[in-house]
Amino acid sequence: MAITKQPKASRSEAFTAEAPDAKPMPKLRGRRQPIALALPPDLLRTIDEFAAQERRSRANLIEIILDDWVQAKRGKEAA
Repeated sequence: MAITKQPKASRSEAFTAEAPDAKPMPKLRGRRQPIALALPPDLLRTIDEFAAQERRSRANLIEIILDDWVQAKRGKEAA
């Protein structure tokens, strides 16, 4: 049996294979997926102030704010 070479991928297939969302999602170690988020310093200071007032961590406060926003958007779509 002859050994054949794999056909070369087209440029578009190679390009899409390199996209970040082309790879499968990594397995979660718990119920949360870590993300990287860049925020302006002023916004970050404001979030930190609110987090301190609420006695919460920065990450927890951002999670609560995002969850409230998503729930509000879902409510508007249902109406």
